[in-house]
Amino acid sequence: MDSIAGIMLRSLLKPISTKPMGKDDEDEHAKTPTSADSRIPRMLACPPAPKKRKPSSRCHYAGVREFFNPPDLETVFQTLT
Repeated sequence: MDSIAGIMLRSLLKPISTKPMGKDDEDEHAKTPTSADSRIPRMLACPPAPKKRKPSSRCHYAGVREFFNPPDLETVFQTLT
């Protein structure tokens, strides 16, 4: 290992030797399975069509609304004169 200013440096990496691809190497690569066992099964019948949802029930007050009317509500407000 070499050192520069007291810092140890790693030695250079060795070059990687690779062989060129040939026809024999093509068999080693991953391929899509094509057998009948690995295929997605066909649907025998179509699923039913989606059904329309029922409308949500609405609150019907029949025009009558009740409000809380406290007896001391007027004491909260001041009169401006």
